[in-house]
Amino acid sequence: MSPSDQLDLTTLQNLVDLDDGGFGLVAEMTAIFRDDTPRRLRDILQALEARDAEALSRSAHALKGGSGAIGARALRSLAADLEVLGRSGSAEAPEGTAEALEAAFRAALEALDGFVRREGK
Repeated sequence: MSPSDQLDLTTLQNLVDLDDGGFGLVAEMTAIFRDDTPRRLRDILQALEARDAEALSRSAHALKGGSGAIGARALRSLAADLEVLGRSGSAEAPEGTAEALEAAFRAALEALDGFVRREGK
């Protein structure tokens, strides 16, 4: 998968522009994303295990927001799907959801780190 499959490059460029062309803001937000997302993933998985649609919707919404803010396109998409599921009153996600979330998170981090290394020279 290419970085543009994982990342919303427009969002990242907007962050760079907000930082007057620097990459400090992207790096700082990536660090927050790296630290915060595992908790959000745990919250989602706990909601799925408890079959708590409301908690799933809330947790997925939070992950969607954090992922969208940093431009983690694939993870944001998965979170959006889970939010819709929870809002529909269900907490029965497709098999492999946990693995898909974890893989999308790892791929987003790798792509973000690569973006900063490549573009932030």
